[in-house]
Amino acid sequence: MLTIKLPYRIGSNQKGFAALANIYQQVKPCQFETIQLDFQNTTWFDANMLAMLGAIMESAWKNDFDIVNLRPEQEKIFKKTRYSYFGGESLPDHYQTTVEYRKTKVSEIGSFEKYLEKKLLAHPEIPSMSALLRKKIKESILEIFDNARTHGKCEFVFSCGQYYPRKGRLDFTVVDIGRTIRKNVRDYLHKNFSGKMALDWAVQKNTTTRKDNIPGGLGFALIREFLCKNNGKMQIASADGYWYERGRTSHSKDLNVFFRGTAVNLEFNVNDKSSYCLISEIEDTDIPF
Repeated sequence: MLTIKLPYRIGSNQKGFAALANIYQQVKPCQFETIQLDFQNTTWFDANMLAMLGAIMESAWKNDFDIVNLRPEQEKIFKKTRYSYFGGESLPDHYQTTVEYRKTKVSEIGSFEKYLEKKLLAHPEIPSMSALLRKKIKESILEIFDNARTHGKCEFVFSCGQYYPRKGRLDFTVVDIGRTIRKNVRDYLHKNFSGKMALDWAVQKNTTTRKDNIPGGLGFALIREFLCKNNGKMQIASADGYWYERGRTSHSKDLNVFFRGTAVNLEFNVNDKSSYCLISEIEDTDIPF
């Protein structure tokens, strides 16, 4: 049996992504083993990061996982997300503090679209925006989902979110296990980019590794612009790279551990009381794009 002790805190940050990537590295070589994930020392786990943990556990599906020493308050939150480890056992989320955990086949983009509409974009704490802008943001997130099929070459996409009332934020994380952004950029540019260099290239407007003039990059332009105006945050972890942006300032760093996949986290600032719309439908009280 392999026992993995999780760290003190798993947050939506570089350390949190690296800690889960380290779990991936430990379970990757295992087959037909019992893997115990020990939460004894873990006092905080951002529920949206269950998307990454779920993807990692799914990637090692030939093993049996056992989650132990999970604190009651953590188990309660996990069950509110309907996290699949608990075999469908769930708790009602009366205050809508979570965005339901979901494992979606890449071929089922229509199902994911409905999930976004009902679980994320209809959340009462999502910043106010016009119906047209909401549609465009949905399309931007759908393109991130579609990257798993066109770029990641994987079978499933994992997603989960959490609303943090005291912190004034709502985080939504989308993860796939597949070809990394670094791998795709290296193959496309024929350059030996590091993970952070590949992310710097990939997030630029009008860059794409798709072939045969098929349109579409990472789909980040509109959602980045919105989160900048909203004073939210965006993060990406892929291969050995980590990138994040808040406002107009972005940074790329080494993740310091390899993750064979891509995780994207969108953080909405729910304390923002502005009303947003596209510039084509501007009114005096709105903030336009």
